[in-house]
Amino acid sequence: MNLIGKIFVVLIFVMSLVFMAFAVAVYGTHQNWKKAAADLDVKRKSAVAELQKAQDEKTALETEIEKERTAIRQALAKLETERNELQVQRDELVKQRDALMIKDKEAVAALDSAQQNLGKLTTEVEGLRGDIRDAQGQRDKHFSRVVELTDQIHQAQGELKRLEERRIQLAAQVAAQGQVLTAHGLTKDTPVDGLPPQVRGKVLAINRDDMIEISLGSDDGLRPGHTLEVFRGSKYLGRLEVLHATPDRAVGKVLPGFKKGAIQKDDDVATRLKVS
Repeated sequence: MNLIGKIFVVLIFVMSLVFMAFAVAVYGTHQNWKKAAADLDVKRKSAVAELQKAQDEKTALETEIEKERTAIRQALAKLETERNELQVQRDELVKQRDALMIKDKEAVAALDSAQQNLGKLTTEVEGLRGDIRDAQGQRDKHFSRVVELTDQIHQAQGELKRLEERRIQLAAQVAAQGQVLTAHGLTKDTPVDGLPPQVRGKVLAINRDDMIEISLGSDDGLRPGHTLEVFRGSKYLGRLEVLHATPDRAVGKVLPGFKKGAIQKDDDVATRLKVS
């Protein structure tokens, strides 16, 4: 192979390398553009979704804004109506104020007249108060006297009632005492100085002189001169006359004209119930 041939071989080898580099470059470039296109398509789709979402939000915001505008228009209409009503009320209040000012002037004039009358009435009232105080003083005196007399009347009525009850009790007692006197053969005119109380005792001792000691004494109401009956069971033995009495004992003598039997110790003695 001559020099030219070697040159062509070298050139062909170099060109092969160059074409191979171009092929590699073209392949790499083709792969990069495909990936970039895929990324761009993904971004486009994401941008389209975001755009749709933004449009939806825009539509919702426009709807909400329209609602708010409607509500604002309604509120403005309502406020305008209220303003008109308040204007009417203000005009009415102005009229009322003017009328009240006129009445106030009239009231001031009436108040001045009333104050003048009040001064006159105050003077009259002070005089009447003095009269009332005097009348109240007289009334209090009369009332105190009425209360005092009422208390006296009540006391007198209570005393009268008590005396009436006492009179009824005494009448009942007198009637009962009359029955007792009748049952014992006595009357209200019968002398009672010598009558012993109704008692009953025992014979404690007796001596030969018919002197008897009994179990009754001055604490039982016995006094010298009282007479007692002596008995044993249903047998009457005689009568004795009290000669001496101590608080729990008494000594008496058997009256000869009334002795009906021999008197012994432990015989019974009792008050005579009937006057012989």
